[in-house]
Amino acid sequence: MDTHTTNQERKPLSIAEYASELTKNGTQVLQGAQGTFWVGYEAVAMVRIPTCHLAPPTPGEVQRVLWRGRVATVSYLLDPDEHHPANAWLYVCTDRAYALDKLPHAMRKNVHRGLKELRIAPISSDQLLAHGVQAFCDTRRRNGLSDGTSEEFYRRFSLRARCPGHVILGAWKDDKLAAFLFITEVDDWAENEGPFSVDTLLNLRPNDVLLFWELSHFLTKGACCVVSAGTSSIQAESNAAGLHAFKTKVGFEARPVHRVFMLHPLLRPFANRLTLWGVNIALRFRPGDRRLKKAGGVLTYILEEKRMLLEAEEKRNDE
Repeated sequence: MDTHTTNQERKPLSIAEYASELTKNGTQVLQGAQGTFWVGYEAVAMVRIPTCHLAPPTPGEVQRVLWRGRVATVSYLLDPDEHHPANAWLYVCTDRAYALDKLPHAMRKNVHRGLKELRIAPISSDQLLAHGVQAFCDTRRRNGLSDGTSEEFYRRFSLRARCPGHVILGAWKDDKLAAFLFITEVDDWAENEGPFSVDTLLNLRPNDVLLFWELSHFLTKGACCVVSAGTSSIQAESNAAGLHAFKTKVGFEARPVHRVFMLHPLLRPFANRLTLWGVNIALRFRPGDRRLKKAGGVLTYILEEKRMLLEAEEKRNDE
């Protein structure tokens, strides 16, 4: 069994160590500023790690990442201000005294049932790869995505699951993996991906229990000061409202942030209404295509940013 996925008493990796481990596993990594780095995402983008870092990049940093990374776009978050209005939610929990009795009645009830019916424990990468396919596929299909396949599951997790810096939390019903949560733990922060759960065991509330266990362990018993559940979806059609309600019910705070998407200079002329129209037409024929949905979401963000900047400039000129 992989010790790095099951030994909860070990010291978390530093961010430099984590970046090094990702590089060893074939992930594209570029050094960032102020204890951050940029990591390749789906071959066409790079995102800043940790996600919850909200300070502006240093001058020239984004352009360097776009050219050296040879990607179409980079993405990062900022604190909102008058020039960067809030356009997304960042879900975080910083309560070092997080406890079940602080949560809504429905959540407490779900956690009690899940803890009674399920066995919650960290699992190894081998266990994930052997038992996690159904949970992944069911979850992706529930979210209206077409990538709920075994091929996508192994592409997404076969290397990352074995990389130090990750903890995989499983919820078992007898010998069946009802759900799993993929967690990155580095320095004094953690960020989760999922939960992923099988349709037939949703009545046992494995998602609620996994997130409760994560927050309880990493905030009250571990070294973490903040646990993140990522950001709101960029997709035009998604279960955003349902996910927002679920994450806040569990105990995450929804913080308004400004999400930036910066296109490569060579691609910026194509960021227009005509391109967005073409993406939307393609989605009519492939409505579950996650990459098309993301492309449409990114273009919508960029065009809205352009519109707001133009309005601000016109207002200044009028004054």
